[in-house]
Amino acid sequence: MIEFIKNLFTKSIIDLENPRIFKTVIISVILTLLLATIIFILFYYVLFASLFQLADPNNFEEGGIMAFILSLKVISYILGILQFFISWLLVSLILVPVGTIVSGLFAENIFFAVRDLNKYKWKYELKKNSFLISIQYAVICAIRSFFVNILILPLYLILPVANIFIFVFVNAYLVGREYCGNFLIQFFDKTDVKRNFMLLDGKIYIIGLFIVFLYTIPILNLVAPIIGNIFTSHLILGNKLMIKKK
Repeated sequence: MIEFIKNLFTKSIIDLENPRIFKTVIISVILTLLLATIIFILFYYVLFASLFQLADPNNFEEGGIMAFILSLKVISYILGILQFFISWLLVSLILVPVGTIVSGLFAENIFFAVRDLNKYKWKYELKKNSFLISIQYAVICAIRSFFVNILILPLYLILPVANIFIFVFVNAYLVGREYCGNFLIQFFDKTDVKRNFMLLDGKIYIIGLFIVFLYTIPILNLVAPIIGNIFTSHLILGNKLMIKKK
C-alpha cells in the first residue's frame, strides 16, 4: 500500500506539469470557485448569518441576563471564532458535492490524458453517451453527499475538533467511490462497477481520504476535483485485475 501511494503521488505530480492537463486544471479551478462561491453566499447569508444575528444583545431585554452575557467581550470573541470555523466547515461541505460535479465534467478528458501520458493499455470502449452518463452519475452522487452531510451536520456543530475527523472519514468513503464510479460507469455496467469497487476497496478509500483532506485546505481545495480525477485514473488504468465486462 505504501508503494502504491508513493507511485500515485509521483506520477500525478508529473501529470500536473503537462500542458494538456494543466489547461484542464485552470478551467476546473475557475468553475469550482464560481459554483462554490455562489452556493456559499446563498447558504451563509440566508442561514448562518441569520442565526448569528440572533446572538445580538439588542434582541434581548435591556438589563436582562442574556443581554448582559452576550454583551461581554469574551462572548463576542467566542462567537467570532465559532463563526469562522463554521464558515470554514461550510466551505468544505459545499466543495464536496461541487467537486463531484466538476470532476464529472472533466473525467473523460483527464482519464485519456493520463492514459496517453503514461502509456497505459486500456482495452475497454466508452459507452454511447458516456459524457451524459458521467454527468448524471456525478449529480446523483453530489445530491447524496449533500444530504448525508446535512444529516450529520449537528455532529459537526457540537463536536469541535472531532468534527474535522468526522468530516474527513465519512466523506472519504463517499468521495472515493464517487470519483472511481464516475470513470467506471462510462465503461462498465452497474454490476461490474460494484464488483470493481470490491476489488479496489482499500485503495479507493485511501484516495478518498486524500481528496477530502485537500477540501479542508484553502486554495488547494479548488484543485481537489482534478487531482482526484488524476489519482483515480492512475488507480483504474494501472490495475491489471479489473473485472471484464460480460
